[in-house]
Amino acid sequence: MYQTSQPVNRRIISGDAVLLYIILFFSNDTYLFGTNVNEARISLARYLLIFFCGVLIYRMGGLIKYSINKGKIVGFLLIFISYIIVARLNDEVTNRVVIKLLYMLVAILICMTFEFTRFSKAYRQCLYFISICAISFSLIGYLVPSLIRNLPYITNTVGIRIYTCGLSGINEVSLSSNFIRAQGIFWEPGVFQMYVNLALCFELYLSERPNRKRVWVYIIAVFFSFSTTGFIVTSWIILCYLLLKKSNITQKYSGRSVLLVFVFVSLGFLLLQVTEVGVLVFDKIINPTVSGTTMVRVAGVVTNIEIALAHPWHGIGMENIQDEFLKLTMASQIILGFTRQNTNTLLYQYAAHGIPYGILFTLGTYKFANLLSRGEKLIKLSVFIMIVMLYIGENLQYSELPYIIIFYGYGCYDKSESKYYLSMTEGEVNVSL
Repeated sequence: MYQTSQPVNRRIISGDAVLLYIILFFSNDTYLFGTNVNEARISLARYLLIFFCGVLIYRMGGLIKYSINKGKIVGFLLIFISYIIVARLNDEVTNRVVIKLLYMLVAILICMTFEFTRFSKAYRQCLYFISICAISFSLIGYLVPSLIRNLPYITNTVGIRIYTCGLSGINEVSLSSNFIRAQGIFWEPGVFQMYVNLALCFELYLSERPNRKRVWVYIIAVFFSFSTTGFIVTSWIILCYLLLKKSNITQKYSGRSVLLVFVFVSLGFLLLQVTEVGVLVFDKIINPTVSGTTMVRVAGVVTNIEIALAHPWHGIGMENIQDEFLKLTMASQIILGFTRQNTNTLLYQYAAHGIPYGILFTLGTYKFANLLSRGEKLIKLSVFIMIVMLYIGENLQYSELPYIIIFYGYGCYDKSESKYYLSMTEGEVNVSL
């Protein structure tokens, strides 16, 4: 009887993906443990960071292998020590400093527990499950909104109810509108699309033969988020994949691909312009003077740069940045309005923690693109631009995700990643799921 040389793995989701899901579920990026007005639940999630550190160390066998994780560890120490120094200089509140350091610690332990191939597989599985739950929950909201309103709910820090089935949530404002915005387990649709778009990027750039089912689920999930940033970034990922990823598009079909992309994008934008969806998603770009969202995004760029230039060495600090942000937006001739909302993850680092820290943050982010680029500079640049665009939409101030990206970036040439990186540059290994 014929037998295959390797057993077939029929598990729908791996143990790695389950662990990653649990860590994400209790993170600060979710509605249950990030923006919940219930301080006890938020405190529980932050105490669990210590528990997760223990679990990850156990998964590593209790050993931190410096020789194969040198880049990651050096990057972690640079970021960790630099942050402690600037926090001390800015007289930050100890509790906030400890929380942020714990998120950094969880991030580096994740990076050392899973080489990037394992992490990317677990991440894609995890976001695939979250996306399916979010899409399904949104459809139920359209069909039976009364059922959603009878579910348990939490109240977030701005007083809005978020109904939850445990695996996904919908806020009351969205449920009462014509378009229900999917947000999964995350506190806001804009954060949800950030995580989903990163999964889409992994699926397209890391797989010789991307899983089409997953790709479509990710795209549909971003569509249901109705996030302007999400739509733009998804379009960017797909466009760059079709035009730059030469291993998947031969010279024979490259011209046809360009034409198809142009037609598809043109028809898409035309359709969106004549529908209510287009007004919801793109009116803030077409008519920026009447959109508070656009004003906030512009402020996230302009005002953060102003603060960073005024306080270059160690920034203004997390405790002072909100008031300074409001003062500068009120005085600005560029920003048509004023706000305390600082939604730019990348430029926030420069403003709050100083230019040297911001450079370390940016360098790790840029180096991360090595792991997805197969050694091609244009793909590397396109991935970095994608991450920068994602960071424009929301400020992941207390989150593992930016630091996971950074530490994998600093460790892109580590021995733990070298086999993977060489296979990517040589195009020999298929790492699709």
